[in-house]
Amino acid sequence: MVLFSLPGSWVLADGYEYNSRCTTALENVLALRLDDARKLIEQERKENKSNLLPYYIENTIDFITIYIHEEEDEFELLEKKKEERLAAIRRGDPDSPYYTYLQAEIHIQWAFSRLKFEEYFTAFTEIKKAYGLLSDVRKEHPDFTPALKSMGMLHALFGAIPDQYKWGANMLGLSGDIDAGLKEIKYFIDRPGNYPKVLTQEATLYYAFLVLYLQKDYDKAWSIVANLDTRNNLLFSFCKASVALRTGRCDVAIQTLSNRPSGSAYLAFPYMDFMLGLAKTRRLDADANFYFEKFLVEFKGKNYIKEAYQKMGWNALIRNDMTRYKFYMERVKSRGASVIDDDKQALLEAESGISPNPVLLKSRLLFDGGYYKEALQQLEGKSTEDFKTEKDKTEFTYRAARIYHESGMTDKAKGYYATTIRNGEQLTYYFAASAALQLGLIFEKEGNTEKARYYYNRCMNMNNKEYKTGLDSQAKAGLNRLK
Repeated sequence: MVLFSLPGSWVLADGYEYNSRCTTALENVLALRLDDARKLIEQERKENKSNLLPYYIENTIDFITIYIHEEEDEFELLEKKKEERLAAIRRGDPDSPYYTYLQAEIHIQWAFSRLKFEEYFTAFTEIKKAYGLLSDVRKEHPDFTPALKSMGMLHALFGAIPDQYKWGANMLGLSGDIDAGLKEIKYFIDRPGNYPKVLTQEATLYYAFLVLYLQKDYDKAWSIVANLDTRNNLLFSFCKASVALRTGRCDVAIQTLSNRPSGSAYLAFPYMDFMLGLAKTRRLDADANFYFEKFLVEFKGKNYIKEAYQKMGWNALIRNDMTRYKFYMERVKSRGASVIDDDKQALLEAESGISPNPVLLKSRLLFDGGYYKEALQQLEGKSTEDFKTEKDKTEFTYRAARIYHESGMTDKAKGYYATTIRNGEQLTYYFAASAALQLGLIFEKEGNTEKARYYYNRCMNMNNKEYKTGLDSQAKAGLNRLK
């Protein structure tokens, strides 16, 4: 603690003490053992009243709860505590880097919370405040490297912001650079100094997901999370399973999710049942819908609902139960929201009244699970002539391209991608746009910058209604990497 003078008085300035109790509390937060964390910070308050760090830890608990549960009533209740926490942090020593850094972290947490509830303007306002505070920290305390964790994240994310959210970036006056942002985070990870280990663990998780989604380096992302100790850490289980699902390691995802820590000590995390249902769907397991049903019963948010019903419908369809498929498609129309891409796509399918081709659907699911040999077997002996609609003909060439691409047969994949674009660019489905994105990735990897840029731009200029936000964001990230 330090003393600073005010007119007519001396005031004892409270501090930000990362002592063993607070560090353990943060480790419990990272493991999603939130009640254990609450007990520790309550004890810290009683025995070390001058330490202001518990206010930040409490806000982190609220953020994680809001972000995972997505319950609007909970969000509105906890939001009322935000200004109280910021005011408490400002009671500390203004010369400490933590004075500014912790305020920035709180604003970032609330920005991401607001995005869950479509409060876009307020979220961007929070980010603007956070970015300004982090810039102040870097200017006034250049050796305070924890600020690079969040500064780098913002730089990387704004390097891939889709066109529909550019107004927010323009409002902030913030332009991003993916590679520069990742380098900032990695600098802190590689040089943790004497800062608490929990800060570098948090930075490592940021880094893994940014590498996965923005750099599209699946092997690198997997190498970061592959050895996470998931035995007593639910968040690590989520991160490992998420990357496994995204990188075609479906068996690993199922094992991780099935063996995740559970019980009353951990925050309820219904979405992990959704993930398990999705992984089992990709493996064509007969019990996949059990986990979607469990998710739908326990989850009180509004996202992923339509997609869950869609996937349950798909599980019926691949087993030739059209009656059950139609039942679930009606649920897609009437339940949940259509904010995120996957829910939007589910709704488009339901409203179209057009069911996926079962053969192509099986191939897609097996491919997404990383079962490339089995996915290709579904298509063997077939050509576009075996499919009646333009949608199915286009999807056939797209599925073949994806399988050949991930199996290392790049030249063969290029031809199928080109055919997909030629036949599908006037359709509203996502196949042609995704094919253009994949060609951009191939040419970027080959060092052909001109062709990579051409296909990334072509992806963004497609009129696809399905997965538009996600595909545009990935194309934008590709263009950013080419700078």
